[in-house]
Amino acid sequence: MSGTGRIVVDGVLVEGEAPAVSALDMGFLHGDSLFTTMAVASGHPVFWEDHLARLRRSAEFFGYPPLPDGETLRADCLLAIESSPEPPSALRLTLSRGRAPVAGLDAVSERVLRVVLPLVRPALSHDRLKEGGEAEIFVLPWNPAGDPLRAHKTGNLLWAKWVRRQRKGNFSVEQLLVNPQGEILEGTITSIFGVDGEGVLRTAPLEKGVLPGVMRGRILAWAKSQGRPVREEALHLSELPRLREIFLSSATLPARPLRSLEGAGKTLLFAPPFPVALAFLEDYRSRLSVGS
Repeated sequence: MSGTGRIVVDGVLVEGEAPAVSALDMGFLHGDSLFTTMAVASGHPVFWEDHLARLRRSAEFFGYPPLPDGETLRADCLLAIESSPEPPSALRLTLSRGRAPVAGLDAVSERVLRVVLPLVRPALSHDRLKEGGEAEIFVLPWNPAGDPLRAHKTGNLLWAKWVRRQRKGNFSVEQLLVNPQGEILEGTITSIFGVDGEGVLRTAPLEKGVLPGVMRGRILAWAKSQGRPVREEALHLSELPRLREIFLSSATLPARPLRSLEGAGKTLLFAPPFPVALAFLEDYRSRLSVGS
């Protein structure tokens, strides 16, 4: 996924390479920023209210200055979409704590800086999704449970970049992060869902230290509305051979089934047709087509 070269900074369209953000901005100095990545459909950010609500919760948690109103932030997003030379598939909206009079770690500011970056990525075909992807297991050397920062998307992604550098090969589209107890938590940029041997759709609960992803919440709500059995309970590595299916989810890739999973010296295979993942994907696309 790549940017198109033009971004919106505090409501003004600028070239992406232009020096539009101060070197004294705390998002640059300290990684003191929040962000969310949203899919774009029919010229609008998808599930805008969900993303805005999460940004507001994080801003309150970290003690940010008052955020601009939702209409201002949405107008920034629409400007970025309309000004992109090719239709973006997603947007990244970043809110930095902004520039402070001094550059110390305890510095405060009077207002946030807002930046919207349009992103373009070719959509995966339905046939590609039906085939499933490949992923690998990565056992974390720490336990994220109890870490309050894990509930927020911040500009400090060094941990995720370090984990992704440990990938064994280019085949892997994602790493399934496992805690020292052998519980599957999430991916570096995705939520993880599995259908266990009893047909229950499961994903790790938030108290295990996973991000409250927007699409994660949507999938849980969809499954319950369909009358499917759902449980927020982490899958264990020992259960993998008995899973009926396993899939990834993110704001820009609502559901991607996995056909193979590498880890612990062996490869696990999962057979199509991945009915739960593809049923959600069909429902998601149908809702977008009617604007709901």
